[in-house]
Amino acid sequence: MRAQRASSIAIPGLTLILCALIALPWGARAGGPLIVGGPNYGVEGQPFVWDTSVPVQFRVDGGPLARKPDGTVVVDNATGVSRVKAMFQVWQDVPTASITFSYAGQVQSTGIFTDGDVSTVPEFDAVTASCDDGTQSAVLFDADGSIFQQLVGDPGIIGFASPCKLDPTTGRILSAFGMFNGQMQDGINSPFAYLPNYEMTSAQFNEAIAHELGHFIGLDHSQINVEVLNDNGTCPTADLAGLPLMFPFAVCQARSTASLPMLAPDDAAWVSYLYPETVNAPPSQVPFNSRYGTIKGAILFSDGQTQAQGVNVIARDTLKPRSIAVSVVSGYLFTGNPGQTVTGTNDTGSSYGSRTPLLAGTYDIPVPPGSYTVEVESINHNFVGGSSVGPLNPPILSPGPKEFWNANESATDSAADKSTVTVAAGAIVSDINIILNGTAPRFDLLESSELWLLGPLPALLREEELRACAVAT
Repeated sequence: MRAQRASSIAIPGLTLILCALIALPWGARAGGPLIVGGPNYGVEGQPFVWDTSVPVQFRVDGGPLARKPDGTVVVDNATGVSRVKAMFQVWQDVPTASITFSYAGQVQSTGIFTDGDVSTVPEFDAVTASCDDGTQSAVLFDADGSIFQQLVGDPGIIGFASPCKLDPTTGRILSAFGMFNGQMQDGINSPFAYLPNYEMTSAQFNEAIAHELGHFIGLDHSQINVEVLNDNGTCPTADLAGLPLMFPFAVCQARSTASLPMLAPDDAAWVSYLYPETVNAPPSQVPFNSRYGTIKGAILFSDGQTQAQGVNVIARDTLKPRSIAVSVVSGYLFTGNPGQTVTGTNDTGSSYGSRTPLLAGTYDIPVPPGSYTVEVESINHNFVGGSSVGPLNPPILSPGPKEFWNANESATDSAADKSTVTVAAGAIVSDINIILNGTAPRFDLLESSELWLLGPLPALLREEELRACAVAT
């Protein structure tokens, strides 16, 4: 089976965090592009994105979105298609983003798939093969969860999505697909059964659809307000407001229940950064540079020169630090797998990501005009595989403590001493560099984090185990 992007989730109120075991061959970036070009594939150091001169065409499964085990349809096809269209529209409605979408009809027949309803693994393989060759971009419904069970063996996975075909010369995404687990909408909630059947509200499931469509258009996961992992499914409104839709786990109530827009500031900022609007026709089209500026810098080890990759960087608005925040992982444009000769099995590394050393620890954060603090933290160690955040999978612990940018000292570990960065629309504020105090003066720049993985990752983590480490960042 082809490699796919999978999104891992936690169902609010349950005792398990369920992690996907499927990963992309190109690794992941965070709070920004899912795929970055390498020296010989795509445009080096540039994200793979869709061509926005024409709408992105998508097709949808012809079967029901959800049905009960006895075959009773709970969410019919027309409703499912309508919900998918609405979630694509969420991304299209960002006025500072230029990407648009067009519904092209039902998924086309291909190979053994001829009945319009993708209901078996062989049919799934046939459709994704057509996506791989660029014939169609498909959104699929697994109405009873049986395909998910066979592919990933984990009833807690809501959906997965991925670009399929990439243009190795232009750096464009040519096709993509996504699939959703309709068992989450079958009206049955038996999470503690031998074979669990989890249920989500319609609003939560819609957010999951929109999340996967974010991957469809080339966005990766983001980590902001990671402390919500301890909130038992009901998150404070301020934390929920700043929590990215592209957060790896679905752990909170639906944003609509708190009268919040579906996209957090991080989501809107990054889809706009990757697909910047240039037309001035408000309110539907607003130039990106009229609504956003950019904070740029590098994360450095204690020698002040060696760049550190894989550290989460968050810019927080000084007036609403939990609600308005945008993030990225240092070295997000650099390869997550440069290759190594220690084992003799990975000499050349990944085809993706820049090999330019000056990008190894740099970051760019698009933010609305305002005053910001900039902080660094570790990527949560539970964000692995299909739930990864950043170029390193598995992530590394930040080599230094959580710190804040300080204009006078380059970095400080004291929140009381943090400086602010003022950003105007269209402005680029550079050299906001943070030195990781107390770290070793040098680090092997090209060491792959894959060497840190000593054994197989657990598929399940009990809630009490997660709580012991979720905020130790």
